[in-house]
Amino acid sequence: MSDQPTGNTLAVIRAALPALLPSEQRVAEVVLARPTEVIDWSVADLAAAANTSSATAVRACQHLGFRGFQQLRLLLARDVGTGAEPVRAEFGPEDSPEAIAAAVFATVSTMVAEGMGAIEPAALREAADVLTDARRILFVANGASGFVAQAAALRFVTAGFLAEAPQEAISQQIIGRLLAPEDVCVAISSSGSNELTLRVAEAAGKARATVVGITSFARSPLAAVADITLVTGTLPLQGNDVMAGPVAQLALLVSLQLTAGFRRPDVSAEVLDEVWNVITPDTRRN
Repeated sequence: MSDQPTGNTLAVIRAALPALLPSEQRVAEVVLARPTEVIDWSVADLAAAANTSSATAVRACQHLGFRGFQQLRLLLARDVGTGAEPVRAEFGPEDSPEAIAAAVFATVSTMVAEGMGAIEPAALREAADVLTDARRILFVANGASGFVAQAAALRFVTAGFLAEAPQEAISQQIIGRLLAPEDVCVAISSSGSNELTLRVAEAAGKARATVVGITSFARSPLAAVADITLVTGTLPLQGNDVMAGPVAQLALLVSLQLTAGFRRPDVSAEVLDEVWNVITPDTRRN
């Protein structure tokens, strides 16, 4: 954790929070809600705010991935000092459309940038490698993450990769079972526990395809199934939910598509030429 990138601290806490014991979760929730105050606290202050013991507060910090409370304080101070503390704009029914739009854009911008914080560089490089070399890529997601799979598949297809994102659950499972060892299944679930998505990931694993899991939680059923796990470290907001979690996932997949495309410029250029030939007639008619 000592080489943690600036702005990463709260993202790491959010990603690890669900795996903590209830008393430890209270500690993490206090840190997330009051990071600037925690910087000036003692471990006893943190424990009191979380209604638990000092030993539990220290243990929570360690289970979150920090060496202890002092390292957590130092990293929080660094992030706040660099302006990395996330800002979430407030809005409500009394606001104008332009005010709501401005707040949503500001919130999404902050949370997407923060989402990079929990991504492990080694896992990101490994995912880029397997996607670049994949014979076939299956993107699977259900619920709120569904549009992420669709958009990612389209980007990979237009970059020259054999990719697909079936929307129907049975089709997803059938294709997952038919994958081969040289194929990749990218399973996307913010919670990491969507049952339909997990079934496909498990089927792809049994077919010996590489499973890349993209989720908001470091420890989840999807992370347990995946060969490579990428944690974006963002959660949807409570109340005024702007779906920043899925948007961060899409930003991650766009990054991977661009990386894979750069590594296979000949294939990508050929496909882009074909795409242009398809859309040019429509462009001329318009």
